[in-house]
Amino acid sequence: MEVAACMDFVEIRRSKELSDRAVELAIANQETEASAVFAEATTVTRSIRKMSSRAIALCELATAFHRANRHDQAQALFAEIPQIAQSLWPASSRENVLSELVAALAQAGQFTEAASVAASLAGERESIKALRSLATALTQAGNFEEAANVIRSISNGSERVLTFLELAVALESRDRADEASAMFAEASTVAGSLEYRSVYSLLQVVKSLEQVNRPREADTILTEAKTIAYSLYNERRENSLNQLATALTQAGRFSEAIEAARSMRYPSWPEKALCEIVSALARSGEFSEATALAYSIRVDGYRAEALNHLGAALKLANRDAEASTILSQAEETMQAALKARAQALAEELD
Repeated sequence: MEVAACMDFVEIRRSKELSDRAVELAIANQETEASAVFAEATTVTRSIRKMSSRAIALCELATAFHRANRHDQAQALFAEIPQIAQSLWPASSRENVLSELVAALAQAGQFTEAASVAASLAGERESIKALRSLATALTQAGNFEEAANVIRSISNGSERVLTFLELAVALESRDRADEASAMFAEASTVAGSLEYRSVYSLLQVVKSLEQVNRPREADTILTEAKTIAYSLYNERRENSLNQLATALTQAGRFSEAIEAARSMRYPSWPEKALCEIVSALARSGEFSEATALAYSIRVDGYRAEALNHLGAALKLANRDAEASTILSQAEETMQAALKARAQALAEELD
């Protein structure tokens, strides 16, 4: 079984390499050579023993035929793949192949056919994967309204948010700012409704807004995420505050980041977050604040790490004397932490 799997892996990789090479030849108008390489790719693909792997490789081969403007050959494979899929068991294997077929059809511009296959999928994971592939292809083709409608049909809220953001960024890059704003707004609305996943999803919105240079909107969404994080309980609160502290640090909202870090209750989480804030403060040239914060960290290991970050930043700023002192203290603190850890371990073993 392992030998067969290894052989399949080799053939799958070889099939992809040959397909890519054939496309390159076709684009270069070397049709005879392209035909020969496509023939070899087809032979290799059909020799893959595991049927589900073969079907997925055929999807990739069909896409290659389409890219090489060999549409009849691509269409023949598109028609064959569902027949192979129907013979597969368990159902998850069949649906995984069909989700790959959706992506291949969508990349070939056959959006209606892709949507039809996607609608037939019963498994949530496969359905989400297929719909995201379809939405991405529609976006790349400039069919933005159709892409938005597909996104709205994605059942998982977090995945819906991420796909809305991809569309919003694409719209922004096409100078369609108003439409991008609408997609960002829709993503934010969905994100805010996701209960314990809301903070994570809102922070994804923040990242995308920062990516397209919309700092005011990013700041507003970050504040919304902060409000929600403090309203949660138990591990949801801890995880959300941890994510929030990182986002606030990256946004340069250091005092709020420190507050979020110190609000966490899980062992070592506050110290780890404070260490990251020290590093960011030091990189920003706020050495006094970074120094005070570093020395306030109670856990020796994290205090040593924070002092190392601070010392490195001071060195980059050509403040060598201060850097030397701080790095020396970092080394002493780390040695103390290691000694304490070794003693604790020895006591446990006794």
